[in-house]
Amino acid sequence: CYSGVFMENVVGGLSGSMGHFTEYLSEDPHFPCNTIDDRYLSACYLYHSFRMLNLFEGDYAKVGAACGDAPTAAQYYCFRSLGRDVAAVTLGQPAKAIEMCGDSVSDVQGRSYCLAGAVQARFWGVEGAEEALSMCRMLDNPDEKGWCYWTIIVRATELYEAEPAFQGFCIQVEERFRAWCVREPS
Repeated sequence: CYSGVFMENVVGGLSGSMGHFTEYLSEDPHFPCNTIDDRYLSACYLYHSFRMLNLFEGDYAKVGAACGDAPTAAQYYCFRSLGRDVAAVTLGQPAKAIEMCGDSVSDVQGRSYCLAGAVQARFWGVEGAEEALSMCRMLDNPDEKGWCYWTIIVRATELYEAEPAFQGFCIQVEERFRAWCVREPS
């Protein structure tokens, strides 16, 4: 529920499409996330890069820097949110998403989170498996590649209900990461 509140604040509040303009945004790229209780940080930053992109007039590197300035506990969510925004302008172009996360985020951990957000947005349905797998294969850095595969393997456990379909996905995962392709016992 918390994430929906923050999503509506940023997305709905910026558009006015529902006749609502929020009072809970400012020129501070971290507001309102920097004024709330810590237990809401992840939900707030999960959508906040969209607001930052608006403030920074589409400058992804400035958003990457702002995510790096977020509280440590929120950085994962901010960088993944940035990755989702990167995916929105690079669908069908996984190499471009890799380039944009690389140009926007200077440290490996933040870049890994950005890439994880970008690959997950490509794999919302089974029809995105090929592009998601392709994106993971393109990565050279072991940490980034690991985050990429972990993200899509977790997503695959949710998308493929039938075991043969899930195993069909898993056989396409690079061999060194294939051991992660296991389902939790139900």
